Amino acid sequence: MGSSNSASNAASAADAARQKQINDSISQINSAYGSPSRQAQYDTYGRNLKDYFTGQVNEQQANAARNLKFAEARSGLTGGSASVDANTQLGKDYTKGLLQASQAAQGGTAALQQADIGAKNNLISLAESGANLGSIPGAIASSARANLGTAMNYGNANSLGNLFAGTAGIYQNEQVAAANRKAQISPIGSLYG
Repeated sequence: MGSSNSASNAASAADAARQKQINDSISQINSAYGSPSRQAQYDTYGRNLKDYFTGQVNEQQANAARNLKFAEARSGLTGGSASVDANTQLGKDYTKGLLQASQAAQGGTAALQQADIGAKNNLISLAESGANLGSIPGAIASSARANLGTAMNYGNANSLGNLFAGTAGIYQNEQVAAANRKAQISPIGSLYG
């Protein structure tokens, strides 16, 4: 009977050691993904993504403003009520673009956080099943690096699209009107000639 008791004690001790290793692994995983440094990385990523998207908005706004200015000058509408309306539309498009940039940055940060939650849950599941994760910090760092690499694709160059479609429509209309006026003034070589 003594050997049965000893085997039972050894099995209990081995199970307790295994459970302690699982709990330690889970604790390391939770503390790594819940650390203030990871939160700071989320904040930095979100800020950088917002700056990038805001730069796209500013670049598109500068191009739209320049196109609008030249279209108004060619049409002789500089300083008139049409110019005021066009610049009001430009301002609306710009404000909408800044809002979309902010929302896209928040979406990118949320995507990174969701990827981390998925990786964290996967690592915890592996730890609970007793899988040997090797170096827990190495597995966490590898997962976090992969998630950040995937999140970098969130901020691709054309992600915001053409934010100044309203202003571009005004520009296009003024271009067509200028071409029509030119055709009426000098019909040679045109449909009227």
